[in-house]
Amino acid sequence: MNEQDVDELLERAYESEDPVEVEELVDRALMLEPDNPEALLLRADLTEDDGERLATLERAIRTTRLLLDEERIEEEELAEDELGSIYLALLQRAAFTLFSLGDDARALETAEELLRYDLEDQGAVRSLYYRILIEQQEWSRILSETMQDEDHQLGWAYARLCAAFMLSPEGNLTRAAQMFWDALILSPNAPFYMLGYFAEPVDGADGSEEEDFHFGLLYSDVWSISRDLLNWFSRGVILFGLLTGRFGEESGDMLEILGALGGREEYDRMDALLGERDDDAVIEALAAHRCLAER
Repeated sequence: MNEQDVDELLERAYESEDPVEVEELVDRALMLEPDNPEALLLRADLTEDDGERLATLERAIRTTRLLLDEERIEEEELAEDELGSIYLALLQRAAFTLFSLGDDARALETAEELLRYDLEDQGAVRSLYYRILIEQQEWSRILSETMQDEDHQLGWAYARLCAAFMLSPEGNLTRAAQMFWDALILSPNAPFYMLGYFAEPVDGADGSEEEDFHFGLLYSDVWSISRDLLNWFSRGVILFGLLTGRFGEESGDMLEILGALGGREEYDRMDALLGERDDDAVIEALAAHRCLAER
């Protein structure tokens, strides 16, 4: 085996834009070094079946852990070490794959391990962590942890929003409503991806659109936990979408849906009051007039 040959094959795989060529290069690298962690990482990324991907990731994690132990890389050094970075990337993919397979317990355990490290993509891991807690309906735990979490990203925002709604006294959604508008400030488009109102961004879209889309995919099933939660959340998204002109020719149909959800009165009131229709101004006005504060 020639390590230089393996490194060269992997470098060519990273540079190639041809999926078929990438797969061929990765397979050649694995023929030379079957337990190469980086090659296994790339192989996992090329694998569509969740079960097969998890098996590849677990094999790579075991191998990488042994190598890290041999090199005596300390936990606090992992994020700065090349092999350690590969190990963390493997763990992150394993956590998402475990969640996709419905193994919430192991996915949560893996996410908790990842949160001990100073990751560049900490937001994605925290989003998964909160998503698992939502799946487990750990409402009190979510509120407790989000109150202590100083990293206010989308996962934090939507986890506490769901928890606040589910724990709200009957008819009083003041706290949950404010959290809804706070979440919208972080990303006005994310909820439209969650509910399927926006299509997947086209190739070449900016990074924020891609992030919103992938976050929306991860959280799209959250609203099925409760019909009341789904109706209330949809009411807020449609209300904001209509007032900011996001539905175009479908505005009439969306207005009918909003009426069925009990939001027509709020819409008429705010449509008459609003002057500027930029996102921030609309969100500020909706929050100030306590929209969504009642079921």
